Amino acid sequence: MDGYDTLIETLNRFERSLDSDTPITTVAELAQTSGYSTHHFSRLFYSHTSLHLKEYLQGRLLTSLMREAARCDISFAALASRYGFRDYETFYRACRNRWNKNPSQLRERGLGEKEKQERLHPQRKETSCILTGRLVDKEAFTLCGLNFFIGPETKTFHTMWAQFSRYEHLIGHVLKEGTTYQYSSWTDEELPCMSVLCAKSVNQDWMGEELFTVRRVPAASYIRFIHTEDVTHIRDAYQYIYGTYFAQSPLQPLGNWEFQRYPQGQSAIEIYIPVRIETPLPR
Repeated sequence: MDGYDTLIETLNRFERSLDSDTPITTVAELAQTSGYSTHHFSRLFYSHTSLHLKEYLQGRLLTSLMREAARCDISFAALASRYGFRDYETFYRACRNRWNKNPSQLRERGLGEKEKQERLHPQRKETSCILTGRLVDKEAFTLCGLNFFIGPETKTFHTMWAQFSRYEHLIGHVLKEGTTYQYSSWTDEELPCMSVLCAKSVNQDWMGEELFTVRRVPAASYIRFIHTEDVTHIRDAYQYIYGTYFAQSPLQPLGNWEFQRYPQGQSAIEIYIPVRIETPLPR
């Protein structure tokens, strides 16, 4: 079984849960049924659909809820609780955000075909990008640079790198290696957003300046991949990493960060994914 097979099996479980008394209502709960971490499964879903998992999940829950509301006389408060909304106000805002209508209006007229989030049937995305992963250990190191918040609407990282290039000469205590990094992290795995630090490696004792963010990267074991194609094909690399490599590897991603390393004078991109090195629990 590869990542695609796991994705389809997990989505099938989710659909079956919508017909039960206890539907799966969160990304974390859905990911747990797959045996993957929330971030890992979200990346797997995105690699085969180009959609963000939380948005799709909420769309299916709202569509199922409104279909049930049209069939029977159950209060929205009871339905909202069953489908995982914290309270009626949270459910109300979700309806307004998605359809620009309140729940009563939607119940009265029903959902149009284009308003429904129908079930996805992802097609297997084959890729010619095959990377060799190597287990490596890295000591802790320090990065300094500009931090950016990346949301689901972000299509390219070009703007943030252009901004970083204008200010990177102001970073003090840069190590002689001159290596540039893109450090990505996420704090709320339910959200399709992350923090991205464009940075240089610096002396660990440097405290930085007001303009820059300083981050200490902990010592860890990583799977390192080397991407030699143009940076425009980096999505293919991550599709292979999360959709194929880790689906077949006994090692699984660990933590809430990863980074790319750009050695000075080289065109290759090194991708580092932290992993759990002890024997994993069976899935």
